[in-house]
Amino acid sequence: MPPKPHKKRPEEAVDPRDTAEKMADAVSYLCRIAAQEGLYSVLPDLLEAQQKLERIASSLDPSEKQSN
Repeated sequence: MPPKPHKKRPEEAVDPRDTAEKMADAVSYLCRIAAQEGLYSVLPDLLEAQQKLERIASSLDPSEKQSN
């Protein structure tokens, strides 16, 4: 059976800072779960990704538009 096509959302202006902040929050959650479950080997990579996303979120100019 072929996969269902994704429902498309109406085109909305996307704020890259908001996206990066949400992604950083999601990675933070993954860090907590990994630590609780004893998956310590992935924590350094997850923390690095979280820090990069936080830097991206704080460094983008609010008036800057997504270029891609």
